[in-house]
Amino acid sequence: MQIPDRICMQSDPQIGRCKPGTRPEMKRSIIRDIMTVILQKFGGIPYRVIALFLPVLLVLIHLSVMYLTLRYDQFLTVIGLIVAYLLPPAGKETVIPLGIALGIPWWYIALAIAVVDTETGLFMALNFDLAYRIPWLGGLLSRFTDKTSLFLKDHLWIEGLSVLGILLMVMVPFLGSGGIRGSIAGKLLGIDSYLVFIAIVSGALIGCFGIALGSDALIGLLCSHGVIPPDILAICNRT
Repeated sequence: MQIPDRICMQSDPQIGRCKPGTRPEMKRSIIRDIMTVILQKFGGIPYRVIALFLPVLLVLIHLSVMYLTLRYDQFLTVIGLIVAYLLPPAGKETVIPLGIALGIPWWYIALAIAVVDTETGLFMALNFDLAYRIPWLGGLLSRFTDKTSLFLKDHLWIEGLSVLGILLMVMVPFLGSGGIRGSIAGKLLGIDSYLVFIAIVSGALIGCFGIALGSDALIGLLCSHGVIPPDILAICNRT
């Protein structure tokens, strides 16, 4: 896939940013500047090495903790739900209630999905320029950029709220966004990467735990009133 020198070549007068079919313009990131200074003081380790290493390390730690703290069948269940979450159209509002119904503690599945948003948000914050150059991922991100740009045109209030708008995009299920689309929206709106990352982490935690609490309470209520169909009654005996 051919990458233009400037990732966003056209602007849209309605949102003042990128037109569909283009990619958000790159700007200097405070995260990049801070990491570059730190790395220069510690032996001049290339920025890109650390930028790629940190998200991968977080994913490995996440997987290790889940493997050590869950039964093997539960571990496979959570992995499957994470994969479903990363592949549209499944979202928080789908995988979290399903995880609870399958016996995963409400707080555990909420934290697991929130960490996934954190991991993808961190990767995009540190490697936004590189991500579009990865063959398969670059094409997927281009499609996400088109959809996110159209979404922002239809929801102009998000630009007015700036960082809070990104937080709401990630937090509210019907706005359909996670770490990746939240990062793209932040770039389209010209918000600095570190603020976008903070908004993604905050929105993910609030949204995931809110959905998990509500889902757990609803399942408990339905079970206590005996309105769960017999063929799925096992969800009332979750451990």
